[in-house]
Amino acid sequence: MMADPRMTDTAAPRPLAFARLAVAIGPLLFLAGTILWRLAPATDDRLYTLLHADVGAHWLPLLIHFTDAGGAAVMIPVALCAFIYLMLEKRWPMALWLFATIAAGRILVEFAKFACARARPPMGDRLVAVSSASFPSSHSAGTMLTLGALCVAFGAGRRGWTAAILFALAIGFSRIALGVHWPSDVLGGWGLGLLWVGLLARFTPRAG
Repeated sequence: MMADPRMTDTAAPRPLAFARLAVAIGPLLFLAGTILWRLAPATDDRLYTLLHADVGAHWLPLLIHFTDAGGAAVMIPVALCAFIYLMLEKRWPMALWLFATIAAGRILVEFAKFACARARPPMGDRLVAVSSASFPSSHSAGTMLTLGALCVAFGAGRRGWTAAILFALAIGFSRIALGVHWPSDVLGGWGLGLLWVGLLARFTPRAG
């Protein structure tokens, strides 16, 4: 009996199937981050101390370069290149969906940071310069929503989704290691980014 091609490792997941999963997991992560921040600050602080990098670590410069890959200075140009490619391929509805999803998602993250106005970890712990509020982590949210939107737009298979999510997770952990975010900030960022893409995936052109 021939295998169903939809079940192969490279088969693209249906947008609505991903949306249901993301909308289920995203709020749980965001809620977990909020609870950790508001109700268990001592646990948040212990996790932060455990994951914070040693100032003298020889791999610290590499970590700093890596965390930059999850920032707006990299993610936004990547998204714009994908948008232009889709436009050149005359996939205008998908190009507009991608642009709107990422742009609106980033605005939502910045609004959440402004509304929460949480202080970052102590200045002496920070191994890179930052100035905005702490919750949720914009690197974590921005990477998750940007790569998630790209996976939806280009019909990524399981391997693509796995790589995108692992990269977003690694970026989040790098923010804790560099002393610029609490673990709860990162959980909130992952959750918000995942939830946003899941909600908007219901409205992709392929999903009608």
